[in-house]
Amino acid sequence: MGKEKLKRVLGFAPAFGAAVGLVVSGTAMFSVGNLAGTTGYATFIIAAIALVPMMAAAFAFGELSAMLPGGGMISDYTLPALGRFWAMFALLSGYVLLIACDGGTQIMMGGASVESITGIPQILVAVVLFSVVIAINVVGVNVYGMVESWITVGMVVTFAVLGLLGFFHAGELAGVAAPVGEGLSFWPEGGPAVALSSVGTAIWFFIGFEFACPMAEENKKPYRNIPYALIFGLLAIYAVDAVFATAAVRYTDAATLSTSAVPHIEAASAMLGWGGSIVMTLLTILASFTTANAYCAALPRMLYGMAREGLMPKLFLKISPRFRTPICGIVFTGALMAVTIVYVGLNGTNADTVLSLISVACITWMISYAIAMIDVLVLRRRYPDFPRLWKAPFAKLTLPIGLCGVAYAIWTLSDYWLAAVIAMAVVAVYVTVWMKIKHIDMWEKTPIGEMAQSIRDTSEYLPVWDEAVESWISDQTGRSLGGAESRRAYRA
Repeated sequence: MGKEKLKRVLGFAPAFGAAVGLVVSGTAMFSVGNLAGTTGYATFIIAAIALVPMMAAAFAFGELSAMLPGGGMISDYTLPALGRFWAMFALLSGYVLLIACDGGTQIMMGGASVESITGIPQILVAVVLFSVVIAINVVGVNVYGMVESWITVGMVVTFAVLGLLGFFHAGELAGVAAPVGEGLSFWPEGGPAVALSSVGTAIWFFIGFEFACPMAEENKKPYRNIPYALIFGLLAIYAVDAVFATAAVRYTDAATLSTSAVPHIEAASAMLGWGGSIVMTLLTILASFTTANAYCAALPRMLYGMAREGLMPKLFLKISPRFRTPICGIVFTGALMAVTIVYVGLNGTNADTVLSLISVACITWMISYAIAMIDVLVLRRRYPDFPRLWKAPFAKLTLPIGLCGVAYAIWTLSDYWLAAVIAMAVVAVYVTVWMKIKHIDMWEKTPIGEMAQSIRDTSEYLPVWDEAVESWISDQTGRSLGGAESRRAYRA
């Protein structure tokens, strides 16, 4: 009996939805409001600076997903470039820690939003949202794609409309809003230095755009849909966030924005009155739903890819016979989110808790982005003729610039270095122990041909890519045989 394979049923819309689904999230909107309170009208400049390394990362993930359109994403890309240790470290430190820190936080913010307008305890709402998300992802990614795409489009449009209404003084015209003061300076108090020190916070605007990549194994044309979903997703979210932040600064007290646990809701209320508050509250609930959906769709497929290479327990290879979804990975992801829900519930959904969790996650997450950019540069040198159906533009220039941007963003989050280093050290120890127990060579690099063949064996047929890879593998085999025959002739 052949192995069960994940179905290729998705197109551009679900990929775009996954790319944008996390950046229009509760904590991402929190970061927009919080940064607006810190950097004022200069927010759009700081966000543009943060966009530079994020766009470089999008170029890197676009090329890598076109080369190896499997479910493992960062692990699949890193195995042939940097070896087993960095493949496992990149996934666990970047994405497992990201979801551990942010997953439950998103759900609890949605619960807090409902509580603010209905009085229903946030933990009750969080449990309901959490249960629905798990059920949708167990049933299947096709259902997830249909739900996610429409909800994400609705969220982006709604957030954009709120920002545009505030930007064009709709609240003032309706008599429900008034500017907080005339003649506000462009730069915040303290000047450009204060604003530039907030780039790390602005990085969170773009949180998780690459979560479309693990769905490559179920996408009909991942070598086209994934790269452009990443790029257009980043551009869309930058435009929406910049407009909203500008309007927020005009109508909301800076201290309120920088200290509130829900600054985006405070801003919407100040811009558009009670109606703005209600709409933004509902948007936060939907954002929590889509964020949790994206987490539960992406991480299990990353774990599936790693387990296929022996870097994670084999239980993550288990696929539901009925729904053909990675059931054990979904359960594990749900457990991470549940732990965070309990932690946030005990400590309270406040600005300090949210900011500390997302800042630690941001540092570890950016390390994975840096590894992805390095992967591209290394693979271009090691396998220059491997099929690349989409290539990062000017990679020798854009990717080093992106690496410098990542380093600078991490430098601006120095208050959270210790917690991030401890978390990554725990991951490094776990990876080392796991590989020692399993007698795995930590530094061995998997040949990219083997990685590609593994994806072909476990995925449904992918036109164009399959043919290109088969031709490349045949060429490599021919060269090896030709070299062996030459050596035999020489010895004779």
